[in-house]
Amino acid sequence: MKRFLLIFILVICVATHSLANFESHPNLFGGLGIQTYYFDYEEPGIMEQEGYYLGFTYQFGYQKDKWFLKADGMIAPGLVDYESAQTGSLDGERNITFEIRGIGGYVILEKGATKITPFIGIGYHFLENKSELKQSTTGHYGYDRESHYCYIPIGVTVEVGLGNGWRLVPEVEYDYFITGQQDSRTGYLSGYTDVSNDQDSGYGYRFSLGFAKQMKQFDLLIRFFFRYWDINDSDVTIDPYGRGWIEPDNETHEYGIECSFIF
Repeated sequence: MKRFLLIFILVICVATHSLANFESHPNLFGGLGIQTYYFDYEEPGIMEQEGYYLGFTYQFGYQKDKWFLKADGMIAPGLVDYESAQTGSLDGERNITFEIRGIGGYVILEKGATKITPFIGIGYHFLENKSELKQSTTGHYGYDRESHYCYIPIGVTVEVGLGNGWRLVPEVEYDYFITGQQDSRTGYLSGYTDVSNDQDSGYGYRFSLGFAKQMKQFDLLIRFFFRYWDINDSDVTIDPYGRGWIEPDNETHEYGIECSFIF
């Protein structure tokens, strides 16, 4: 977790530097925001985690004519509750999510107050679940887990003028899953070792509906969003004791709201 906080601090410093100089570099843009969302992760028939997150978003980039390139992402800690018919329940597990993406786009239509911009990029998604040394209601011990996803976001943003400086900004995105890895830190338990499982297939998608207001020095953006992941069964990993381990098929749903300032 500490290394991702350091990375986020570095990103914020770079973004802040970009924002401080945007007037002298009109092709640069950036933004900072805050978001909160409900999180639900489920391995059907096995277990479920749900809870709430509160975190920060960032973006900074370069635009010229109809082209743009940007880096964006987020970092958000959260608290989740675990529930399983086999291994009981456990409340108050600490999670943290970190994401960074590189995005490029091109405005294909700009007519009046309407603009349509397709985009594509590369993304990295990280999730850490902390439950080591915690004991469930059935006496089972938890363990730390890390999820790593690499994916290609493909989508389109539409902007429609509403008058008085307001714009409607819907966006849709499909996330093509390239590869993933699930690390289970079970090695601290007697008779177990840490296990890593490779994930080869899955997909995700995102929808958002934003309302942007043009101000004197920045744009205010308020948006409602939904994010979804569906990841298939992982490859089987054999541990030193000859036991096979698999990361089961799982789904993630996230519903939230974000408020950000775009410079």
